[in-house]
Amino acid sequence: MQPDSRTANPVPDELLHPPYWLVSSLDWHSDSAMAEAAVAIAPTMIPRYTLSEDARQVLGCADLYARKHGQQVIFFSDLTRMFADAGTSWTQLGVDWQNALQELRSGQFAALSLTISERAYLFLCDSESSSPVAATSVEHAEDKRELVRRAVARQLGRDWPPYMQRAIHAGRI
Repeated sequence: MQPDSRTANPVPDELLHPPYWLVSSLDWHSDSAMAEAAVAIAPTMIPRYTLSEDARQVLGCADLYARKHGQQVIFFSDLTRMFADAGTSWTQLGVDWQNALQELRSGQFAALSLTISERAYLFLCDSESSSPVAATSVEHAEDKRELVRRAVARQLGRDWPPYMQRAIHAGRI
């Protein structure tokens, strides 16, 4: 029996379900409690040879962080926090993180904009491990940060596969 044209070239599972996403914040432009204020990319889908050294460094750090922590969603602020805890920074490492993020957001890569709450935005942006971000304790803030991470993971798990299917069908991937 011959496969029909719809199943002859199945979509690789990694396109629909990448091992992890890197999520970074966008500027908050809203007077409401929700805004399209974050963007998610799948670093494993991005050909590194097409990137600047700064963008390669950001993705390399994200790869290492994902392997070490086994998380499905990595906030860019997690990487910044890791450096701060180690007593260094993107700048001290010679990485222009702002240009790197701009390149990753504006490149011809799959990137999904996320609508998030203002409170989730605060946790997404917080790169200080000692900052409770409007919580009563650092431990409570970390619990809240993980709740935000799980909510973003659920949102991406639900929205990424159809987004990628549409991109593939449109010939963008």
